[in-house]
Amino acid sequence: MIYSKKQNSVLAKLVPGSWGQGLLFIVILGTGVHSLFFGAFIYFFTNSFYKLFFSTLIENLFFMRQVGILLFLSGLFYLFPLVNLEKYKHLVLLTVFSKTAAVVFLLTNARFTSSPALIQLAAFGDGFMGVSLICCYLVFRWEKKVKNGK
Repeated sequence: MIYSKKQNSVLAKLVPGSWGQGLLFIVILGTGVHSLFFGAFIYFFTNSFYKLFFSTLIENLFFMRQVGILLFLSGLFYLFPLVNLEKYKHLVLLTVFSKTAAVVFLLTNARFTSSPALIQLAAFGDGFMGVSLICCYLVFRWEKKVKNGK
């Protein structure tokens, strides 16, 4: 039997539902916390962030802090489906779209920065999160179809 209501894994004890739902929960959580962390770090430690990642001083704090707030708010948005994953599962697709747009933006604009390789690494990270999300989402949806006999 592919789907079993009885789950004995540690993940099943932490996250109610199917294996796919638990996996999707963890990937959503990781994606959201990543954005929350970096958003807060960029906002509160703007100069440190720039020195650490770009080895340069920033001239205009306003726009970098704005990026921090927007990234933090994106993280909250990414986490929202965890309120009720079954009800808000389709918001995961918007997160995937957001990550796809981030990859395109980062790759097409990396050459305009002082550290293109770091920006390309960030694009890889966003791409990895997006692919992980879509794969887990598809497993989650497939399990629901199998459970319902469709």
